Amino acid sequence: MAAAAATAEPVPAADPAAGVLCHLIASNFAGGPEKQIVTSALYMQKLGWQVGVGSFRENRPSVGIIEAARERGLPVFLIETRSSFSPGAIGQALRTLRRLRADVLITHGYKADLVGALAAARAGAAHISVARGFTAEDWKVRLYEKIGRMLLRRFSRVLCVSGAMRDLLIAHGVRPERIEVVHNAVEAHPEVSPLNLRAEFDLPPEARVLVAAGRLSSEKGHRHLVAALGDLARQAPPICALIFGAGRERAALERQIADLGLAGRCLLAGFRRPILPALAGADLVVNPSLSEGLPNVVLEALSVRTPVVATDVGGVGELILPGETGWLVPAGEPRALSAAIADALADGQARSEMAERGHRHIAENFSFEHQARRLGEICARAMRAESTAANTLAEATRPGMEGDR
Repeated sequence: MAAAAATAEPVPAADPAAGVLCHLIASNFAGGPEKQIVTSALYMQKLGWQVGVGSFRENRPSVGIIEAARERGLPVFLIETRSSFSPGAIGQALRTLRRLRADVLITHGYKADLVGALAAARAGAAHISVARGFTAEDWKVRLYEKIGRMLLRRFSRVLCVSGAMRDLLIAHGVRPERIEVVHNAVEAHPEVSPLNLRAEFDLPPEARVLVAAGRLSSEKGHRHLVAALGDLARQAPPICALIFGAGRERAALERQIADLGLAGRCLLAGFRRPILPALAGADLVVNPSLSEGLPNVVLEALSVRTPVVATDVGGVGELILPGETGWLVPAGEPRALSAAIADALADGQARSEMAERGHRHIAENFSFEHQARRLGEICARAMRAESTAANTLAEATRPGMEGDR
């Protein structure tokens, strides 16, 4: 179906020391990757970059990341598509990049990669793709992710969010010299008041409260947290869990909670924004995922000094150092998860010390200031390489050269 013209809000003229950077993502809601993009853009602005955030309309009245970017005062642009696959998207993206005089386009996900790479090449902008992880949650996602990995193998610049993700990309055939790690980041000293979770959700005053947050999807492993809570059902004081998020696994989790007799002890609390007050109000944050890049919820929990039990997947081990900054357990093993939860809840001093060390670890190594400096260096190199390539091509095709005689 033909697409309407792209809409864009102008990006101001760039500081000569930096340039114009655009992000493009196909986004259904403002989740973890979207928060990373928006906050990173704000910090890049502090370094002199002019940053625009873009997405695809896909016939929706509003797009979450666009609204989130507008709320933070960022310039935005929308590719005015009416469906998931619109033949006019590439032309719209090209015109938008030219209008905004983009120097660098960073794309997130297979759709943005395909559209953005073709548009950036024609616009003369450097292109960088970001790989955050592979969920393989159903056959359609597995197919799209396979296409995405094929594209990544063709790109000259690929960013990933953890060292573990870099290793995975290499295993999938992406050349090592084309990959750079730019970790997900967090604001290490957020101003947040802890939410009184016991009062908010009518939990027993003496309850120990676990919090998990993320979309309700199979790869997030919430079923293993529910099973672990079943193992802990006889603990005193009672252990309760709040699972924040929405998604296709909700019905299955509701059945599991009922089957284990956990009604009132394990609550599916829905999508919550902002999530930081809930994380700050927890006794323990649990991340039971089966697949991760570098999880925002772990970064955010440590940013508010809440201790974490997490599964050892993706880049989690770069955040949770066992015995130092938290508890790390094998993925997909509810008994190991329940044992770690019981261990963490049994020792308040250990929890406090782990959380404090975890906070220092992320403040020193995973701040947005650090991320922005690294990303700025990579974008500047990409701009120089693109300029050199363009000059070489222009010189090679200039009439009257010796090779033309």
